[in-house]
Amino acid sequence: MASGMRTGAGYLVGFAGAMFGTDGALSECMAHPLRWITPGTVYEVTTRTIQERFLLRPGGVARELVLGVVARALLLYQDVSLYAFAFLSNHFHMMASATDGAQLSAFIGYVNSNVAREMGRIHKWRGPFWGRRARAIPIVDDESLVARLRYILSQGVKEGLVERPEDWPGATSTPWLLGESLQGVWIDRDRETRTRRRNNMTDPSSYTATYDLRMSPLPCWSDLDRDQISERTRMLVEDIVAEAQANRTAPVLGADRVLAQDPHASPPDPASSPAPLCHAATSTARRAFRTAYRAFKSAFFSAATAVRARLAAGAMSVIAPASDVLPFPPGSFPCPARYIRPGRTFVPPWLQEPYVNPRAPAALVT
Repeated sequence: MASGMRTGAGYLVGFAGAMFGTDGALSECMAHPLRWITPGTVYEVTTRTIQERFLLRPGGVARELVLGVVARALLLYQDVSLYAFAFLSNHFHMMASATDGAQLSAFIGYVNSNVAREMGRIHKWRGPFWGRRARAIPIVDDESLVARLRYILSQGVKEGLVERPEDWPGATSTPWLLGESLQGVWIDRDRETRTRRRNNMTDPSSYTATYDLRMSPLPCWSDLDRDQISERTRMLVEDIVAEAQANRTAPVLGADRVLAQDPHASPPDPASSPAPLCHAATSTARRAFRTAYRAFKSAFFSAATAVRARLAAGAMSVIAPASDVLPFPPGSFPCPARYIRPGRTFVPPWLQEPYVNPRAPAALVT
């Protein structure tokens, strides 16, 4: 394939080959929901390690290196806003949004790949690090934003690992939310390798940098100052601690025993549940999103079917951006490196009348 093909119809050729089986039939039974990333929507991003092993177990410089990866990613992807995160020993959660969905996707990929590299290096793990692709779950209303923030703050406490959110020894946004600053250490591994090849006795400062994390307040808290955000966070923290104490049936494991866990081990009884399609506080909001998602999925597969037909007819020999070839819905990824950017006036469909009111005619608005 010519090199230029990778920027146009060639991407669609590869995409079509992955979307269609050898019999030419389009399969709608996909391992993951279609990615749908829209500007300004806050997503909860989560994934787990392979076989839920404790490969993210904190200890030593692990916390600073994970924070460094996140800080570096935020520096590279300026359109991304990060609101909260927590890295436990075998999974992580983040709340983030972006004005450009392609940047949010790249940000997630950057964090995943570099955290895997650093933690695999620390814990001497080779091979696949993550058990599955990260899920980005939309949070569709303000009440759910606060609820998901509370959930992320509760990581480590609800599992009985530590007494309070502040006690978790790994990378977490809790200190920032309580008014402190967050810093991480970034190591340029390529530069480190080149430097060591030239001189075995190297100065780490030539390939190591310390970054402040560029955190953002929740959109529904954007009118609050840092003191007010800290106070609201403190109220959530105390509520989390009180609830955990009321429900506790065994002693807390404690940070020291967390740090002593074998990073290659797995929990005896992993507690995981299917990820929801969205986070919504009301059945009306949840139904509106599901209706909008069905319309999005239908539009995507209709465009994909048309791609297959045009490829079979030899009508796609001209290199062109995916959005110029066929009308894939805005916010979609026809192939991994091709994002269909919504227009400037785009409003998430689940907030529009046809989806909020199921009696109104539905149409995917661009």
